[in-house]
Amino acid sequence: MKKLATAAAALSAAALLAGPAAAQIPHFTPFAFEARAGLALPTGDLGDVAKNGFVVGGSVTYHALPLVGIYAGASVAQMGAEGGGADFRDTGIELGARLGIPTPLIPIDPWIKGGVAFRQLKLDVDGVEDDFDDWGTGFEVGAGLGFGFGPVSITPGVSYVSYKVDDEGGDTTVSWVRADIGVRIRI
Repeated sequence: MKKLATAAAALSAAALLAGPAAAQIPHFTPFAFEARAGLALPTGDLGDVAKNGFVVGGSVTYHALPLVGIYAGASVAQMGAEGGGADFRDTGIELGARLGIPTPLIPIDPWIKGGVAFRQLKLDVDGVEDDFDDWGTGFEVGAGLGFGFGPVSITPGVSYVSYKVDDEGGDTTVSWVRADIGVRIRI
């Protein structure tokens, strides 16, 4: 009888605590929207002719699994040319996968991403644009942290973008580092 009373008390306590515990787990749809802004730091061939600039962008992520998402995004980076009087504009889209790494004991969640980048580099000299022949295909990789506040997260991160463009018959590698911060809403 004593064992039965103990089991009944344990089941009652579990039933009473299950309601509040379930209320603490947020219900998310599989989509997340993110806006980002930060610094564009040219490297490689581009670093020889461009100065640091800024970048803005956004993305939509579909979470096929709770921690794994497929993202599509677009961004624009503007960097001044060495010597002045000209600007480089790098525009394009990115497609890839994003992995969230859960840390259940603290509200900081690291993330990593990687994917393919389709980008175009333009040179604006005193209002006259000169684009490199075609769009280049390359890759991007990145990592950062997510500071969650319910469905909204602040997501600082660093990414590396690299692709090739045809520059007067020869391939030029365009690469830059993006150090930015984002606001991510998962609804």
